[in-house]
Amino acid sequence: MSGGSYSQRMKPAVFFDRDDTLMECNSLPAPPPPAKQGDVIDPKLVRVLPGVAAGLESLAQAGFALVVVSNQGVVARGGGTCEQVEAVNDRLREQILLEGGPVLAGMYYCPFHPQGRVPEFACEHEWRKPAPGMLLAAERELGIDLSRSWLVGDATRDIEAGVNAGLAPERCLLIGPEAPFADAGAAASWILSQSGATRTPSTTMSMVAASPDGLSDPGVRATVVATAHGVAERAGVRLLKAAISPGMLEVTIEGGRLACLGLLTEVRRITNHWSGTRGGGPLWAGEEG
Repeated sequence: MSGGSYSQRMKPAVFFDRDDTLMECNSLPAPPPPAKQGDVIDPKLVRVLPGVAAGLESLAQAGFALVVVSNQGVVARGGGTCEQVEAVNDRLREQILLEGGPVLAGMYYCPFHPQGRVPEFACEHEWRKPAPGMLLAAERELGIDLSRSWLVGDATRDIEAGVNAGLAPERCLLIGPEAPFADAGAAASWILSQSGATRTPSTTMSMVAASPDGLSDPGVRATVVATAHGVAERAGVRLLKAAISPGMLEVTIEGGRLACLGLLTEVRRITNHWSGTRGGGPLWAGEEG
């Protein structure tokens, strides 16, 4: 199902997942069964996440169409109706505008799920992420240039949907406490920095692990990335990206070299101490690069 207007042909877009990307979701009380935790069917519960409206406005000013693509299997499970999903979408639009954000170019949702109980919607569908159907529909209906577009979401199925639609993998940004980007606002800042649409200076620095396999454990990697986000938040630094590559942590912040170095130094201190309490040695080699 979709909503939105036609726009000028061949415009780049930023596709956003809806729940826990633009608005609160899993932290809300569970709705009555057969809906489940994470289903939002009451527009009164819509709360735009911090930084979303400002980030969307910056992207709109830079010339991006803003498109929401959301799985809503709650309809297939019988926990909500298309009308309720659309009422939540309408409330989200309103809240974004009230907080100074832009008009969204389109909002697409998929009410289908193969394990649903409502016969009309109980099937697999080309729109259900990680399938790319919603993005391809937006390409046709809104005149989107996918080769210049981006996607932001909090789940791997979001990223896979973008890649399956033909977006470059590096343009599909995963957000969350343990992901490279903390939230939609940080992802928006990164997109702007990569497109040359922002004058805000950024700095990228890296920190090398003490041993080649020191960051091989998923739990260690998650702790390091979460620590970087936490340090940045406490310091009032906008962390655009924190990513683990083989044997290395790389961070990009809004700001200069000293702020970036200070962030890495604190991450080193905290995570080295954490590693020591677990009976391990230091995680990091001697110098930041």
